[in-house]
Amino acid sequence: MRKILCTLTSLFICTVLFVNLFAETAEGDKQPVAHVSFWFDTEDYILPAADDAAKRLAEIFTEQGVRATFKIVGEKARVFRDRGRDDVILALSKHDIGYHAEYHSIHPTPAEYEQQLGWDEGVKAFMRREGRGQRDLRKIFGVVPSCYGQAGGSWVPQSYAALRNWGILLYLDETSHVGLGGKPFWYCGVLNAVHLSGRVTRMGLGGEEDFKRGCQRFGEVHKRVLEEGGGLISIYYHPCEWVHRQFWDGVNFARGANPPREEWKLPPQKSPEETERAFKYFAKYLEYVRTRPTVQIVTAREIGALYPDRAYQGPFTRDDLLQMGKHIQKEVTFLRLGDRTVSAAEMLYLLAKAVVLFDGERQMKFRHPIVEGSLREGATLSIGGGFGQEEGLLFFETGDFSEGIELKFLYGPSGTWSETIQEGTFPWKRWVEACRDFLEEAEDLGRIPAAIWVAGKPVAPQDFAASLGGIARKLANTRLFPERSFVFAKEFPIERGNFTAGKYVSEDRPGLWGWVIFPPDFRAPKMMELGKLQAWTIKPAILLEP
Repeated sequence: MRKILCTLTSLFICTVLFVNLFAETAEGDKQPVAHVSFWFDTEDYILPAADDAAKRLAEIFTEQGVRATFKIVGEKARVFRDRGRDDVILALSKHDIGYHAEYHSIHPTPAEYEQQLGWDEGVKAFMRREGRGQRDLRKIFGVVPSCYGQAGGSWVPQSYAALRNWGILLYLDETSHVGLGGKPFWYCGVLNAVHLSGRVTRMGLGGEEDFKRGCQRFGEVHKRVLEEGGGLISIYYHPCEWVHRQFWDGVNFARGANPPREEWKLPPQKSPEETERAFKYFAKYLEYVRTRPTVQIVTAREIGALYPDRAYQGPFTRDDLLQMGKHIQKEVTFLRLGDRTVSAAEMLYLLAKAVVLFDGERQMKFRHPIVEGSLREGATLSIGGGFGQEEGLLFFETGDFSEGIELKFLYGPSGTWSETIQEGTFPWKRWVEACRDFLEEAEDLGRIPAAIWVAGKPVAPQDFAASLGGIARKLANTRLFPERSFVFAKEFPIERGNFTAGKYVSEDRPGLWGWVIFPPDFRAPKMMELGKLQAWTIKPAILLEP
């Protein structure tokens, strides 16, 4: 009997331990999640049946208890209002509202009117031509649009500065103009969910066979995304696809055509049976997607919270700056530091600030905290200095400067300097002066200047960045004193920078402008070069842990 009791007791203890262990494992084992975003480019303001299609889609999502994103063209929103379609506006208002250009396909489209413009005039042109649409969306739907996506293939880099001015901080679309490894990224200070490659899928609208293929395809994408640690899956349509046989703008504005409004033609429509079948199987497809394990349906407005930019959430350490220096000295592109990423522009700004803070002529007092709670009120940075015993070396004792560096967003250059110096050495003071001048000009312009002046001579931004990287490494690696002492070489050379971030923006090429609306042989080499210069701002977006 005693043996039986001992055996039962042992089994009980083992069972309790197993259950506790399993519970701890289950609690600690966080499964990756696929965040699926359904979005609809709501653009056909010619065919009235497209209004009803948008309403029907909104109702399907509402009935299934999830929300979609409707990116609406400005003229389309006004058409809803002017046709008295309050029922459509009400149905869509239960979902997320994004912006999809003012007129979409009426010429000139954004890429057409921006192709010869520079940065500043291009930003102003975009705000003037596209601003009315986003203002009308705010009035009609009562919200700030959550996102923007270009009409067709009409991508322009100047749009990003306009979006930031409007408070629209997500670019949601599909395009091959810019991309970063098929995952979300930051570009020009805006989160981009574009060019997601293998993370984009959709079901055809032809019936049962399309439904089966669509489910199979989603399963494949879902599995791959989970294997990669989770993240965004993009599924997009146009409401007019449920009712037409040909896109409305292809009928009227293809290959540069621009007929007056009274000559616009209705696109050919599908039969009522075809439309109803498409809705039926799409509802089944939505149900299939949303009921998959580890799937979360998200709107554009929710995507931003999944990919926060942690670079602005706290100060950078001395070790961070050393890593930046090592990295940018070899390659002028983004860098990942743990759960934060910094662009080439952000590294250049931080390194220039570090050099200025290292300058040893004054005591610096920070009156305003950079990040709430990150810098004590009245904290001081005392810097004193003198010549060391070793010939050719200048050393200073410094405080912990990292707490005093404020990261400020800068756009990339608006152009290139025709002739810059590529070699030479300059005293420490000249580099400090150059950094001060750079910071003053950059903060005034809001972007990296086309050239940085060192001892009165122009240096290309990528060379200046690599040179500061070399300086940062020497400051951190040659210590004469423990803890708070650094050594300064008497002179520092210009180093050639290897700007590789530009490869993430496409070259100007014929296939890039394949949208049927563009005039024949449309090209925009100047604009794409400007886009490459803005790659100073590109960096991966890091998904929050589940």
